[in-house]
Amino acid sequence: MVSSPGQLEIVLPHDTDIMAVADRVVLMKETIKEVAKKHSLFANFLPKVDKNQAGNGVHLHLSTKNVSSDDPERNTFPGVGDASISRTGGAFVEGLLTHLNALTAITLPTINSFMRIGPGCWTGSRVEWDIEDKERPIRVCVD
Repeated sequence: MVSSPGQLEIVLPHDTDIMAVADRVVLMKETIKEVAKKHSLFANFLPKVDKNQAGNGVHLHLSTKNVSSDDPERNTFPGVGDASISRTGGAFVEGLLTHLNALTAITLPTINSFMRIGPGCWTGSRVEWDIEDKERPIRVCVD
């Protein structure tokens, strides 16, 4: 998926081992830089290189599990019946939204990172959530 020249979306596999995830991110970035260099190109991972175009970012997919339930591997986010999100998922999202402004100190640590936020940039410029909506800072996937 491309939303500005030279920008690509790379999806890494899900893993419950956070260190393995971190290792994959570093390996992916270093591999891309080296392949680009071999072709006399430069791979840039800056969050925002043009103020009028989409930037680059990283997002996380989080799941909640009730380890004391009959099915401890089941994601507890999806709701049952007509509910699109479970009570557990809703409480988790509420906690994230409550602290979202403070979380930007960690998730947007540089001026360039913060400049990436805005309407139409798939970044979620307001404190809100929705289902499958890339314009929201908290996007719930219920599948």
